Amino acid sequence: MAQPVPRDLGWRLAPAWSRPARFWMGWPDFRDDQMAREDCLGLAELLADYAPVSLICSSRDAAGLALRTSSNVAALASSHGGWLMRAEAPLWLVDGDGRLVAGVAFSAVGRELVERAGVPVLEPPVGLPPGIEGDGEGTVLASVPPERRTLAETVLRDWLGVERVLWLEGGDAAGSTRFLAPALVLLPPHPDLHRLLEAARDARGRRLQLVEMPASKREGRCYADCLVAGDTVVVPDYEDGRCGEALARVSAATWGRRISAFPAAWLAPAGAGLGGVVATQPS
Repeated sequence: MAQPVPRDLGWRLAPAWSRPARFWMGWPDFRDDQMAREDCLGLAELLADYAPVSLICSSRDAAGLALRTSSNVAALASSHGGWLMRAEAPLWLVDGDGRLVAGVAFSAVGRELVERAGVPVLEPPVGLPPGIEGDGEGTVLASVPPERRTLAETVLRDWLGVERVLWLEGGDAAGSTRFLAPALVLLPPHPDLHRLLEAARDARGRRLQLVEMPASKREGRCYADCLVAGDTVVVPDYEDGRCGEALARVSAATWGRRISAFPAAWLAPAGAGLGGVVATQPS
């Protein structure tokens, strides 16, 4: 049986600020870094105030984790690894009322997340880029090599109903660029990326408001890759003296959000921030 075409059903890519039903995190699987594991537990407990948290871990770690976490944080033994959750997470789809209806899985971890969410698993059509970010109003941020963009744009339009694709360049900088709200984008200090987005318009014809986040003094770390979930924004703190500036820029650009910071120097891998280590399942 042919799988449904989301566009034909009125389904769309869930924006990051959809109300979270669950947070998914991967337990750091390198045994020699206890600091990353402690920070992982701390972030899980912070997020548990907003929605249940599932920590994906090996069977050897599950029992010990269950003894160390609160009732709203669950250790989930799985045969699938995956610490950098953004690389594994599915694309969540919602209907016209914003309710979760399906997930597009690009990996075994993504398939498991969608199955546990209790909604249909969709296979990605050829050419659909993973890791895209949508604003919920027809615009997506995506990064693929130029020679693949024609096919990707066709699939995004015909399969997902995307109206405007903003193609990003800049490697890790592109992967750390996030929508904070429709027409409001967080980005790292990257001149080419800034010029590209400054000239862009979204699907509704609006110019983008760009919030350029400070550079971290730690090589490869990025303040722009915040965790955005519902009305919550968690800014990574790399303990380099620049977190206060990052918090101030996010606070000045938005309203009605619960904004906080969390240590990320040990937890976030190079080229990513907190947005890279948490997958948010919408309600």
